[in-house]
Amino acid sequence: MTHSRSEIRETEDDTRPARPAKKPRTRWWRVAEPRPPRRTVASAAVTTSVALTVLVAVGTLMHQTVLIPPLAATAAIVTATPGSPLAQPRHVLGGHLLSCLVCFAVLALGWHGPWAAAVACGAACGLGLVLKVAHPPAMATAVMIMLTDPPATRFVTLLAVGAALLVLVQLVSSRLRRQVYPTSWW
Repeated sequence: MTHSRSEIRETEDDTRPARPAKKPRTRWWRVAEPRPPRRTVASAAVTTSVALTVLVAVGTLMHQTVLIPPLAATAAIVTATPGSPLAQPRHVLGGHLLSCLVCFAVLALGWHGPWAAAVACGAACGLGLVLKVAHPPAMATAVMIMLTDPPATRFVTLLAVGAALLVLVQLVSSRLRRQVYPTSWW
């Protein structure tokens, strides 16, 4: 059986894998991810503001405003990306409290200052990963504790209340918008 050259080319073309589609060119000024809907942006902005207002009020009443920066970072994660594993109550509460406990243990050993903060932060990060409660803003909590050496009972209470309030504010906000938060409690 003889085949013409055109028949052979057609047969070869059929067996050759198709070329993958060209990826669109990305430029450094264009972000590949889509913008969130305006309603989501507005909701995250309002929820973050409400959460931080509550935290500032509680911190001012207890004379411990030092916790505002790390909890502000937590508020942004919880409100802007509520579906993220890092925004779930286990990570928010567990990450901050574990970091707090590690730091007070390091302080109890007599270590203070920025070098001790680096060690405590690394230990808290590693333990957070092992215990599946990693939460990046909790590392800022670790640094704050190591640099300010606050009274433990007052600080731990404020930290736990602050983290729980952030989860609660996002829970209420998501219920009002008929969305699911948290995706997992523990």
